[in-house]
Amino acid sequence: MIRETIIRKIVEIDVAGGSLLEESIQASDELLHASAVNEFGSWETALQYAGVSAHDVGRCRDLTPERIKFRLRRLCATGYDLGAMVNRSRDRALYDATIRHFGSWREALTEAGINLANVTRHKPKNLDRDAMLLWIRNRKEAGQSITFSEVCFENRDYALAIKREFHSWARALQAAFPSETDQ
Repeated sequence: MIRETIIRKIVEIDVAGGSLLEESIQASDELLHASAVNEFGSWETALQYAGVSAHDVGRCRDLTPERIKFRLRRLCATGYDLGAMVNRSRDRALYDATIRHFGSWREALTEAGINLANVTRHKPKNLDRDAMLLWIRNRKEAGQSITFSEVCFENRDYALAIKREFHSWARALQAAFPSETDQ
């Protein structure tokens, strides 16, 4: 095979969402693998010439639906932008695996337990410092969780706005419940 043919086949497999792990290619298309190694010196080099990151290929293998949901919850809880296009650019392997397993980015967020109404990063209107503290107290009185990650999954805008205002979630809780933290 000539270089262009090898590159074209690799790109076709990538676009179709097939596995480009070296072991998978050896098993499914031994001629492609042998030709790529012979022509480029290694499978990783052939992937680079085709514009595919060998690092991303390896990471895709570990992205099961449960791991994807875990990573999405972690992104939410740490305040990352959860927009599909931002994440497509930032971590293509995660984005592609998400689409493959869930059909859409939004469906994956829903399956991960993230409230889609609060995915955007906007400071809620009429939410001053006192209103933030009242909101936290009301959550606790209603028996709802005041753990940052749980609050973030339910109402990301409020959680992040409060965390920014008080410089940490722990400080916001201290301000909301000063008698509990003095002990």
